[in-house]
Amino acid sequence: MRLKKSQRAEFFDEDEEVARPKPSRATRSLKPFRLLDLPSEIRERIYHFALFTPSRKSARKRNGTVGASAKKHKAFSPTAQRINLFLSCRRIHDEASYYFFSTQVFRLFSIQDFAQMPTVRQLPRSHRGSVTTIELILGNSWTAPPKNYTVNQGLGLHDMVLTRTLKVWIECDPSQPIFEGFRISKDFYTDFAGNLLRQILERLPNLVQVEFDAYPSVHKNGGLMTRLLEETRKFGKKVLWGPERGWVDDEDDFDPPEEDLVDCIGDNLQSAQPAMDILSETLQLIRLEREAVAV
Repeated sequence: MRLKKSQRAEFFDEDEEVARPKPSRATRSLKPFRLLDLPSEIRERIYHFALFTPSRKSARKRNGTVGASAKKHKAFSPTAQRINLFLSCRRIHDEASYYFFSTQVFRLFSIQDFAQMPTVRQLPRSHRGSVTTIELILGNSWTAPPKNYTVNQGLGLHDMVLTRTLKVWIECDPSQPIFEGFRISKDFYTDFAGNLLRQILERLPNLVQVEFDAYPSVHKNGGLMTRLLEETRKFGKKVLWGPERGWVDDEDDFDPPEEDLVDCIGDNLQSAQPAMDILSETLQLIRLEREAVAV
């Protein structure tokens, strides 16, 4: 049976209505999420998940292997995810970027440990004001400090108005006797590090505390640490101790004094002299007994 044109159009319209998928309940009820209406504490937690949730469990570390900046470094989210967050809107960009820079530890100067995080000098001026913690690593290149270890206007310390903590990590103390014959002089690196720390403290407007930490070979009563503590206390900053070295207030760590080898051998011989005398007398008695038996 052949349908009329009007009936054919009506037939196909009905089929299209039947075949057309109906919107799901989730689609009909989808509404924009009002992120900015949430309390600031919850928004910061959301920013944390968006910025520091890596896509892989074994995410690559980007901040080297030395110092607190490497040990406390958090793995980042994928770059595209972070960029999308920063480009959402101006308010989210300001809040998320402030959270990102205020929770990171940025180094003042670079060292050779393949860190990919920028130093303070490389940060944009607009973001330096968000940094709360910076780190100074001392002990590397102790015979010839790098030329970029200079404190000047280009370092931008005067812009870091929110910086409250300076972490100082010491790799080695060249004033120790073990460096004799390799260093330029006993106080060369000690004076360099002390002057560098003094210039940094002079330019940080609102710094509150300085935290010292080091490898086990560095001692608090050594020449380098003594000079650094003097400079810190001269500016009235609070002294803190990092967790790696385990230093505490009002307690020094001394190496046991090294005894001279000749004196050590002499003392051992003197302590063993009575036993040697007894042994000599015993051997002499045995010799006399053998001679008597032979006769």
